[in-house]
Amino acid sequence: MASLLLRALPLLIAGIVGGFVVSLLGGGGNSPAPAAATHLVSGAINSTGLPMSGPGFIAVTEMPAAARLKLGGYVEAHDQLQLTAQDAGRVTFIGGEAGDRVTAGQIVISLDEDMMAVEYRQAWAALSGEMANVENRKLQLYFALYGQQQSPMGGPAYSAYDRSMTPFFNMAQSMANTFMPGLFGGQNTPMLSSGQRMPGPMYDARAAYEAAQANLAAAQGRIDMLDQKLRNRRAIAPYSATILKRYVDLGDIVQPGQPLVDLADTDRLDVKLEVPTNLIAQLKIGDQIPVSLANENVWAPVSQIYPAADPQNRTVTVKLSLPTGAAAAPGMYVVAWLAQDGSGSQSETAAAIPVTAIDYRAGLPVAFVASSDGSTEMRVLRLGDITGDNVAVLSGLTPGEYILADPGLHTQTGGDAAASGH
Repeated sequence: MASLLLRALPLLIAGIVGGFVVSLLGGGGNSPAPAAATHLVSGAINSTGLPMSGPGFIAVTEMPAAARLKLGGYVEAHDQLQLTAQDAGRVTFIGGEAGDRVTAGQIVISLDEDMMAVEYRQAWAALSGEMANVENRKLQLYFALYGQQQSPMGGPAYSAYDRSMTPFFNMAQSMANTFMPGLFGGQNTPMLSSGQRMPGPMYDARAAYEAAQANLAAAQGRIDMLDQKLRNRRAIAPYSATILKRYVDLGDIVQPGQPLVDLADTDRLDVKLEVPTNLIAQLKIGDQIPVSLANENVWAPVSQIYPAADPQNRTVTVKLSLPTGAAAAPGMYVVAWLAQDGSGSQSETAAAIPVTAIDYRAGLPVAFVASSDGSTEMRVLRLGDITGDNVAVLSGLTPGEYILADPGLHTQTGGDAAASGH
């Protein structure tokens, strides 16, 4: 038994020594946390409990800013219309789906034109007949004026004498008035032949010719009326636009006044606002208003101020023109920031941060504030005017706080500020 204890004693002593060494190397359970966990960037916290500035963090400063009122509005197309059916019929052609672009003069919706073909053939046949009748009446009028006439005095002989002598008499009368003025009253009064002295047939021929011309114009009007009727069976885009909504499908039977398609020029967009009447006096055409879209802020000038107010809501409709290429679409909800009365003086200041320090979460502008416990806190911001690289923060931050200069996609509330800063 003693020999066994002597043999186990070295092993027991080695185990005790090894445990003691391990406890010394591991630091036990009460060792201090790593230094990186107790500071944000520069490794120290100032006396106020706020982290001191360092790489990756910036201090919130101040800048003059106008106090602005938040107003919600909706985006609408500057030019928008609804094409409706002008005649009854069956839909036989559709020129595009919702979202497709159409050009000016392009047919968007067309109705059946089978009966129109029959009416066109009848109208063209009537027009051809009237054209032939006009030529016939024209020829008859010509013969009534210049053709051979039967003399009322009897016989071809007298008629031939009458026609042959009348020109000589007129020539002699002209020469006599030239050499002996006043002999025939001082005026050349041409003598008419017996046929020319019979106006009745000529008047009848002229009346028939003019009536034929009127009938021809009526036939042409019938063609024009069919052209307009054919135009009414086609919904044509008046300008380049985008199809917003289509109400009919191929084969549908439509009635006059039934909606066919909605078109809008999505290249020119407006923001429609309902502005309180107490703010209208400080707005004028051309004023630049900041507008918050889904993922960007833009400046939009005032393009229209309605002349009358809504007596129930006590608001006036105001339209802003969005810049070309703005990330907006008709029907989208946006926020406009209107300067309140008396704001914008140099004495009014707000928190200011660089534009690069702003991130967007769920379409809202946010910033990540470094707290004294070494973590980050996400705050939703209300932005104001942009001056250079800085933007005014109307709410959400306080001057003197420290924020991440360039937050990443994975930055979250409660995260390690030191790791976020790096």
